[in-house]
Amino acid sequence: MIVAILTNLYPPYVRGGAEYLTHQLGLELVRQGHQVCVVTGVPWKSVRKFSPELREEGGVKVYRFFPLNFYHYLQASHAPYPLRFLWQLVNLANVPVARSVATVLKHEQPDLVISANLMGLSFLLPRTIAKLGLKHIHVLHDVQLLHPSGLFRWGKRRGGLVAWCYRALTRWLFKSVTTVVSPSRWLMDEHVNKGFFPKANHVVLPNPAPQPLAIPGTKTTKLPLRLLYVGQLEEHKGILWLLATLDKLPRQDFILHIFALGQKPKLKLVRELALRDNRFVLHDLPSQEEIDQAYAASHLTIVPSLCYENSPIAIPTSFRAQTPVLAANLGGIPELIIEGETGWLFAPGDSRDLVTKLSWCFDHPGKLLEAGLKASRVFADRTLEHYAKMLVDMSK
Repeated sequence: MIVAILTNLYPPYVRGGAEYLTHQLGLELVRQGHQVCVVTGVPWKSVRKFSPELREEGGVKVYRFFPLNFYHYLQASHAPYPLRFLWQLVNLANVPVARSVATVLKHEQPDLVISANLMGLSFLLPRTIAKLGLKHIHVLHDVQLLHPSGLFRWGKRRGGLVAWCYRALTRWLFKSVTTVVSPSRWLMDEHVNKGFFPKANHVVLPNPAPQPLAIPGTKTTKLPLRLLYVGQLEEHKGILWLLATLDKLPRQDFILHIFALGQKPKLKLVRELALRDNRFVLHDLPSQEEIDQAYAASHLTIVPSLCYENSPIAIPTSFRAQTPVLAANLGGIPELIIEGETGWLFAPGDSRDLVTKLSWCFDHPGKLLEAGLKASRVFADRTLEHYAKMLVDMSK
């Protein structure tokens, strides 16, 4: 089978776990004997071309080009709001991008098109795929179709006229999708309840769990407790709130290791806090091996999100390293954690609840080791091989 994957980001250009999953999916499909091509956008300085340029990467045909717009998707945090508004208008109906992608699809003649995270390419692409008569599966990873920011912030108003108009447009642009896949029931329900994909086949297919680490764990029940945060240094990810909470904690028997990934708009502030408090250790530009070692050596991973997460990769990645998770009770996160057995949930933004749960962990380090062992087994059947086969089977 010939499979085309359309995605806004593809390694080495990444922002979160969705890009790594898309990359792994392409490689796995090749391993299973399929022909795979990826169409993706890159910053202007990378190729300096508006038409897709073909490269072979690990057996995958990758078409890279600069999607004609005011800036590249990864540069959004540096753009003023008026320019972001104009960028969003272009993104909704980027005709040049739709034509370029259509040219690639006509040339490749895929049996199946899988789209994921189209913001930054063009939301016209589902209609383009439908006009070409191709089988199409759209994979949800966030709320980018429901809100132009791609985020639902905890405690913030989601509505408003702009958001309502935006949803009306995206709902119409994506109504031709025949199969939609979501990693979490929460994310699927958010879309269905807003009238999205009324004629599509709705499939909740959890993301595959990462492979077990080859690095042996080094955890013991001795304090200090080694805590871990791996993610973007963004306010909505809760890292600043977490540091402010832990900074007031009088205990000295813990160390929080912070591994900064992707864009780092709050890097300077986090570095200042880390320099002020020796209980915080910042790791900037970490290698994947260093991150794997950190997961294996930690007692507890903390996911302090202040936005509604879909299926954060940090949780199954931590589980594969036999490390339990303490996470905010938001979005699809509760679907990943067995409360009291593989991890614990706390009320988002509630410092008192976080400290209460964390204090229990300090007093029961042995329970952390037990939870980590159980966590390492819960996603054993969620393999990348099974995930890829399921997507292919949906198109038959």
